[in-house]
Amino acid sequence: MQQLNYLGTRSVEWREVDAPPLPGPDGALVRPVVVSTCDMDGAVLQGFVPLKGPVPLGHEGIGEVIETGPDVRNVKPGDKVIIPWKIACGHCLHCGRGHTAQCISVPREAAYGWAPTAPEWGGFLQDVVAVPWADTMLTPLPGGMDPLKASGLGDNIPDGYRAIAPHIMERPGADVLVCGGTAPGSIGLFAVGFAKALGAARVVYADHDATRLAIADAYGAETWELTDTWLAGIRQRFDITVDASARAETVPELLRMTGRAGVCTSTSAAVYIAGDVPVPMFHMYRNSISLHTGWVHTHTVMPEPMALIESGAFDPTPVTSRVVTWDEAADALVEPFTKLIIQRPD
Repeated sequence: MQQLNYLGTRSVEWREVDAPPLPGPDGALVRPVVVSTCDMDGAVLQGFVPLKGPVPLGHEGIGEVIETGPDVRNVKPGDKVIIPWKIACGHCLHCGRGHTAQCISVPREAAYGWAPTAPEWGGFLQDVVAVPWADTMLTPLPGGMDPLKASGLGDNIPDGYRAIAPHIMERPGADVLVCGGTAPGSIGLFAVGFAKALGAARVVYADHDATRLAIADAYGAETWELTDTWLAGIRQRFDITVDASARAETVPELLRMTGRAGVCTSTSAAVYIAGDVPVPMFHMYRNSISLHTGWVHTHTVMPEPMALIESGAFDPTPVTSRVVTWDEAADALVEPFTKLIIQRPD
């Protein structure tokens, strides 16, 4: 079968690999039909994060079930399903607590695309994907839902949602500040959209990129141009702040702009692999500020943003920069994007 691999900065290649076998009696084989990019895809492809290729590409999207094991109950061949980025069993201690990104039945990094285990599990830009524990891993696509809107539910849409939703529920009418600043930037923009959909009193988006600022403006956010001195003279504080900047120096800045009993979530901490990020711990202690980060528990979080998309309360499509065909994928991926969606012609 054909599989698209990352080789190096702005370099990808289709390769012929063996098709995966059915992964046990509770597993399924799925044919990806719509695949959307994760922010990490863009960061690695453009050379912002070093990674040694070849690595299979793609870890959020929609697929069609083509075969199931005898123990699978929730999906059947022909069903359209949402596939999450992270492998999770659904029955270990962590999965039972809803912490599916830290499933202890598999190695810590077990995921599709990019992770050290990607050669084992592959990516979604291939003809067939093996999905273990299918009843846990696969979520049926609601009837009538546009697959292009749902494709990001495998990773980035829930990531933007978790940065906002739990904290707004505790702080109705909260003021929100989302700081972008590094491409591709879809997660921060999804956070802006969810903040507006969930009734934040004020939503501010800071970035230096005109395209992303325009998307945030379309969502109804107030926009600030991000400069090296963007904090100069700013005395405002926000109930909820989001670090989607991928800039280590932004984290302490945002923590100081987080109000009393506020919360800051970093969705871009994966790119801080080069070293530790200093935080103003005494300031946080004195003001009862919480800092959240970590892989998103997609399986647990997914139902709420999916319901908001289905109801029309939240629309992810303003973030989509381009929709291309499967044959155009290799050329499109090496160009800069905010959110690229790749679909099969059928």
